[in-house]
Amino acid sequence: MKKHFTQFLNRPKNSRGQVALFIALIFQILFIFFAMVINVGLLVHHKINLQNSVDLAAYYGAMKQSEGMNAIGHINYQIRQGWKLLTFRYRMIGSAGDFETHPYNKDSKGPNGSIEDEIGSTNVGFYDAPSFCATYVPFKPMPKDENTCRQMSTMSGVKLFQPPAIIAGFLGFTSSVRAATEAMRDMAIQQCKIFGTYNYLLLGSFVVAFKKDQRDRSAAIATLANGLSYAEDDFYDLDGDLASKGIRTTLRNNLTTANNDSMKDGDIKIYNSLGSESCNGSGVAKDNPPKWLSPIKIYPAFNYIDTRCSKEMIQPVGKQLPSTAGDESLYPEHYKEQPPSVVRQVQELGQFIGLINPISNLYNFSVGVEKNPWCMAYVGVSATASPNIPFSPFGAIKLVARSFAKPFGGKIGPWYKAGWAPGSNISNTGKKIDNNLPPRVMDLSAVTKDAMDPTRAANYSRFVGDPFGLKTRNVLYQFGKAIYELDPRWASSTAADLNSQASVNYTDGAPNFKHWDHLPFDYGKKGGDLLAWDWDKQQPSRMRYLELAAIQPDLFDLAYYSIEPDYYHNYYLRIRDKYMKGPGSSFNGDNKSFLPDYGYHQGYKAGSENLEEFSVKNQFVDAKKAFASSEVIENRLTYMVKQWDHALTGWADISLSDYSLSTSKLGKCQYPKVGEDDLEVPTSGNCAVGGTSGFSVKTVSHDYLMKQDLNLGGDSAGSGPLLNPPPEDF
Repeated sequence: MKKHFTQFLNRPKNSRGQVALFIALIFQILFIFFAMVINVGLLVHHKINLQNSVDLAAYYGAMKQSEGMNAIGHINYQIRQGWKLLTFRYRMIGSAGDFETHPYNKDSKGPNGSIEDEIGSTNVGFYDAPSFCATYVPFKPMPKDENTCRQMSTMSGVKLFQPPAIIAGFLGFTSSVRAATEAMRDMAIQQCKIFGTYNYLLLGSFVVAFKKDQRDRSAAIATLANGLSYAEDDFYDLDGDLASKGIRTTLRNNLTTANNDSMKDGDIKIYNSLGSESCNGSGVAKDNPPKWLSPIKIYPAFNYIDTRCSKEMIQPVGKQLPSTAGDESLYPEHYKEQPPSVVRQVQELGQFIGLINPISNLYNFSVGVEKNPWCMAYVGVSATASPNIPFSPFGAIKLVARSFAKPFGGKIGPWYKAGWAPGSNISNTGKKIDNNLPPRVMDLSAVTKDAMDPTRAANYSRFVGDPFGLKTRNVLYQFGKAIYELDPRWASSTAADLNSQASVNYTDGAPNFKHWDHLPFDYGKKGGDLLAWDWDKQQPSRMRYLELAAIQPDLFDLAYYSIEPDYYHNYYLRIRDKYMKGPGSSFNGDNKSFLPDYGYHQGYKAGSENLEEFSVKNQFVDAKKAFASSEVIENRLTYMVKQWDHALTGWADISLSDYSLSTSKLGKCQYPKVGEDDLEVPTSGNCAVGGTSGFSVKTVSHDYLMKQDLNLGGDSAGSGPLLNPPPEDF
């Protein structure tokens, strides 16, 4: 009993607090686990934030890169349109005066007559490499009923009537007849000497105007492309700003405070693939593009009808424009018998018409540039941050993120050939993509210099796989008829046709040689307009609408070019007002002009027609004015694209979560840009909802960029690595 009582007395008076002691013992362990959760969570958060920020920065850089490539691609298309304009002038205007083989039958044309025409598939022989002749009625100011082009396809001579023999007894009378005959013959001979020279001057002006225009546009491409290749860690955007500024700002604006505070400028690296030594502009001459673009220099031939004039015969003679600058043997036969101003113009044009040494000279014939597929455009961004994370047992932890983004889905333009082997600086395998283009200068060893070689005659494909280009009788007929019907005397006199043409203005005197008086050199100073213009009335010439119809986008263009419908507002103004006054200031000089799309005419605004702000979308409107019947474009010249939104062939995704190509948007615009009249808010492609134009942007992996077996040069070219992979330390 005593034992139990003693145990009771010795028992603690209060046993509470024993759990607290246990918690105190394990609190530190729990706190460590809690701190680890917080630490790891913040670490993952900052790492994700850093990666997302780097992704956005790379995306921003690639977006600026794609804008520059979109502008380059569209200017490249402008050069294509310039070549189409020259080809139209050479083949359509230069051959419509023929009465022998041209499909538009002028002989059967009368006030109440009908036209019986054969519109077969192709013309062979003469139309493979035609001779240019424009000295025919209805061109003004040709003499009435004069046509030195009537038999141009056979180049047959036109014998002059001979004076009668002197017969005794009728001396007084025959002397008078003889004098009159000789006077008329001398007049015909003088006209003969002028016509051959004029054919040379007009065709030469067309050719040299194209050469100057493509020189200026090629120089603009080079200026923009060299800005994109400014440095391996930077480039200029279209606003003339260094892209690194926007890339860094985008990165920092998306960082957490901890990441941002721990990051120094040296912790951000930028890689511009187009600035790589293998692809940039180091070592290239002024106004030439960097290595990732190669000019497509071609070697075309142009023939014209010269005239050999004597007392016995006026002989049309087919002659080639000079293939090399200053080749006087190909000047018109009687040009030195013309006024000094004409002699001077013949000689001046001769210095620019043919090839000029060196071949890289920008005045030499070019149809634009082709992009080297082994120089891939992309932007890389990497960043390092060491954020201070609470409860970190090791202090600040170094975080590293890297991302690459590239433009895709757009088109600078077609290669000359179908394949581009690794290591080559030009496309060099397979067939020509545009089978109707003249040969390249690089291929001269395999090219004949014969002007009648049809492969050298100016031509182009209207659709993929086109075997004929502008040689088809349908094209010759439709444009030949339209050229003649610019003159009201040749327009149909039926009541229905007269009613359909009631709104046509015939007061500009088209077709008229004076409407090209600003060519070949003065168009830059006279409105920046290469097309026909009525200088007497200061208004568009109706010949201009035919020229716009000839160059409007066709099916081949949609397949190989990124066409910006509203280039003037989306790109031109930015480049002109910002880029060309900043990093592109070297473009200025050498009498170069930086111009918008064809159809632009500075300062011309009349009613709803505003040629000051003219782009491809406006070309579609004016091209429809070219023909008396809309059926020509709708049902006859079926290779022509009918409306501007068909050019929206860029990549358009299905949704924000599905980047697959949406075929329902391709070439369609559900809603044009919001506020069509609000020029302050241009929209790429001129479309708010629907298809797109040009390059989009996507992220790519480092592993892809480092692959050694990429297939980028076409089926016939083989595989290989990029010329500009990311640096090893990036």
